[in-house]
Parts: sequence; structure tokens; C-alpha cells
Amino acid sequence: MATASAVASAASAFLCRPSAGGVSRSSDRLAGQRRRSLVVAATQEAAAAANPPPIGPKRGTQVKILRRESYWFNGVGSVVAVDQDPKSRYPVVVRFNKVNYANVSTNNYSLDEIQEVK
Repeated sequence: MATASAVASAASAFLCRPSAGGVSRSSDRLAGQRRRSLVVAATQEAAAAANPPPIGPKRGTQVKILRRESYWFNGVGSVVAVDQDPKSRYPVVVRFNKVNYANVSTNNYSLDEIQEVK
């Protein structure tokens, strides 16, 4: 747990400036202090690192199934969702028009088990 002095020293590292516009409020005059706002600027490199490129096909893309043991092998379905976690084993959820023997119309596949159809 952070102590009050540690929080105060961390907060002092940020840039504080008076609010823009020159509009004074009665609460500001009563408190005898100016309003302060916190300004945080991110560099473009940091913004690019925060948003890596998406993994897998986009939602709604038609894909062909390459998994041999799948009921829908060589069939075409549409992508419902793609899990962006790189540790996910089967990140692509595909929905089909026809159902299998268990009356299921969706299944998860890995990126190497699908092929985009033009």
C-alpha cells in the first residue's frame, strides 16, 4: 500500500497548470486557489506500441476450414470473433449455415486451420 508521502511525491512529477479561459468561479474565489488540471502527453511511439496490429481475419470474413477432423472440413463459414490474446490456442470463432450432429453451428479454429476465401 502506498503511503501519503509516496503518492504526493509521485503526483508532483506531473505538470499542473491553471485552467484555461480565465473564467473564475465563486468556489475558486472562496477557496483562494486556482483550479488545476493535469496535462499528460503521449508520444506517437508510445501510442503505436499500445495498439498492436489485429490478429487474424476481420469479423464477417468468409473462411475455408482446413482441419481434417472437423465436421465442416473444406466448408465455408463466416468469422464471428477473433481473440486478440496471442496465448489463445483457437482464437477464431467461425459460424456456419449448416449444423453438425449435435445441432451446433459454430466452432473455434487456430489461425493455421482457416484460409480466407476471396
